[in-house]
Amino acid sequence: MAAATIYPSRMEGVVDAPPSKSYTHRAIAVALLARGVSRIINPLYSDDTRATITAARLLGARIEESPGMLEVYSAGEPGWTPAIDCRESGTTLRVFYAIAGLQDKPILLHGRGRLHERPLAPLARSMEALGAKTLLHRGCCPPAAVMGPMEGGYTELDATESSQYLTALLIALSRRPPSTIRVLGLSSRGYVEVTIRVLEAFSVDTWVKGDIYGVEGPPKPSTYRVPGDWSSAAPLLAIGAVAGRVAVRGLDPDDPQPDRAVIDYLRSMGALVEVRGRLVESSKPPEPLRPLRACIDPHPDLAPVLAALAATACGESRICCISRLRLKESDRVDAIIRLLAEAGVEAGVDGDCIVIEGVCGSLNPPGDLHPVPDHRIVMAAAVLAAASSHPVRIHSASAVAKSYPGFWDALSRIGRVRFE
Repeated sequence: MAAATIYPSRMEGVVDAPPSKSYTHRAIAVALLARGVSRIINPLYSDDTRATITAARLLGARIEESPGMLEVYSAGEPGWTPAIDCRESGTTLRVFYAIAGLQDKPILLHGRGRLHERPLAPLARSMEALGAKTLLHRGCCPPAAVMGPMEGGYTELDATESSQYLTALLIALSRRPPSTIRVLGLSSRGYVEVTIRVLEAFSVDTWVKGDIYGVEGPPKPSTYRVPGDWSSAAPLLAIGAVAGRVAVRGLDPDDPQPDRAVIDYLRSMGALVEVRGRLVESSKPPEPLRPLRACIDPHPDLAPVLAALAATACGESRICCISRLRLKESDRVDAIIRLLAEAGVEAGVDGDCIVIEGVCGSLNPPGDLHPVPDHRIVMAAAVLAAASSHPVRIHSASAVAKSYPGFWDALSRIGRVRFE
């Protein structure tokens, strides 16, 4: 894979937030279930969202792509295809597994990389209660087959492992009679709020009463604008906090995306953060960052970038509630510790926490960092390199295409970066 080199410099400037991956996935899936023509403005084109575009096409949607817009033409009810390749996208897998359950013929979903280790069993059990038949490899994971028709009604769901299970059911059941889902456990509730926002933009009624979620459709065609992505903005703001002053334009501070919590974490560590409308600016403080205490269960994608920030802090940081990090594109607990060790930072696991001993200022890693090819880990490596006192070459740099293909271009506009 390609490499990128970050040279010592003051990282300063304004960049536009990329479109949200989470909203793009959901808007495409709901547009598939809306009879007519929907227009998705400002979609994210990335490896993951292209997996969702392909899945929607396989299930009958005609999708026309242009810069800044997707037009989705759909008959409303999903069609049939023998198999869907979800690539490495967990959201595509979960959402389209539920949508495939609306069909009365079997459909196989599979993927690549670690996707075949991503669990599906709780979602499958809930779908079975609504009439679907499911088959999972090793009883847990893809390759996974499903055959419906899944009907509306009442089901129960344990979404402790992933909020994507609930997102998948809410979207698929919007095509069925009014349905209610009793949620027995839920992680990353903010992502479900994102799902509800998208459903409501397509005229789907939703309601929440305690642990009961309700949905009544069907979706109607819509023109929908995708907001900026807090997850992808987080490493840019972190780089501002360790190496200069970086502003990201196009972020809604009231958006339910869980990773907007990066603002609170940066402030707690002493970074200088200003929010002016939809522009968020993060600057390096005159003193080294303070250590961090975090439970990242509501926003697990922040863990790598928070670990990189903690590496520069003065003292011991603890990033806790880490169990779900092992179920991502990589085992992110192991990947974070290995990356920090390569950068010369002491880190280890203590129970359900990653413990990091910060170096209290600039880092002195070797000239090359070798993060695993996981987009979030590679972006965390960029934060470490930006805090370094000498040039650092980051391998597996093209892994960022999974969620933020323009990442290195954005960095090159605010600092000395070469992508090769």
